[in-house]
Amino acid sequence: MTPFKFAFITDTHLYPDAPQNFAGGLQRQEKSFALYEKLIEQLNAFDPAFVVHGGDIVCGGQSFDMSVEEYVVALNIAKSLGERLNMPCYYIPGNHDLNPETGSKDMYIERFGINGMGSVSFVKENVRFILMDAQEVPEDMTHGYVSTNQLAWVEREMKKAADYGEDIIFFTHQLPFPNVEFQGLGSRIANSAEILEVVAPFEHQILGFFCGHLHLNRVFRERGLLCIVTSGIICYPMMWRQVYVYPDRVEVKSVPVDLPEVLAASEAVNPDNNLYLFGRPRDQELTIQRHNEGVNS
Repeated sequence: MTPFKFAFITDTHLYPDAPQNFAGGLQRQEKSFALYEKLIEQLNAFDPAFVVHGGDIVCGGQSFDMSVEEYVVALNIAKSLGERLNMPCYYIPGNHDLNPETGSKDMYIERFGINGMGSVSFVKENVRFILMDAQEVPEDMTHGYVSTNQLAWVEREMKKAADYGEDIIFFTHQLPFPNVEFQGLGSRIANSAEILEVVAPFEHQILGFFCGHLHLNRVFRERGLLCIVTSGIICYPMMWRQVYVYPDRVEVKSVPVDLPEVLAASEAVNPDNNLYLFGRPRDQELTIQRHNEGVNS
């Protein structure tokens, strides 16, 4: 059986001409352009059907002291880098993709939005991909929020999937729901209880949620729903996901950005924490059994 492939990347935190490396040096903003460039090269070599960027493309928001002028430059460079890809790239916003002064999402949407929106849905080979915009907040609040209107849209999309016998894969920046390890509001979408209520009736069709934000690899289930948290490109372990979609299963693999010296510099900052960020073997590679048999063309 020949699968189709897609890639999931997240938390590139591009900061051209960064004044320093943040998080005590764990994040390598001074090498963020080189990391992004190498990532583009690896993605083209992987040759997936499409790429999804899980947010925090740049270093906006309130944590990096990025000026509005630097924010605009970073957005423009990120857009140019994305245009080097040989396949479509779909973006969802993260909390650091907001204007660092006003919290506005407008300049992000101008460059990365689809039809003026931060959310989108599309279907490929009997799988419906739903990309949610969790930054429907007035300013960078770290946690996310999804509006009532968007939740109604998500419900309509899931009903379409049910009507057509499609499986569903979701993408959000922050966690769509908490679990035992990640309870804090800073980790998740604030109205996660509403999300759970909306998606619960479609549990048997949902293959999983791909997320970023936490800068680590972790796979867990909550109320039967699978969540695949992926490390940030900006810091150790600098991994992204290769995803192979077969008619009967989905295989997820983890690949580091191929810049060993940059990875080593991040790895050396806090060695005791590296295993926590890297995750367990099951956080690196997993197989998801499909519920509806897709048809590969």
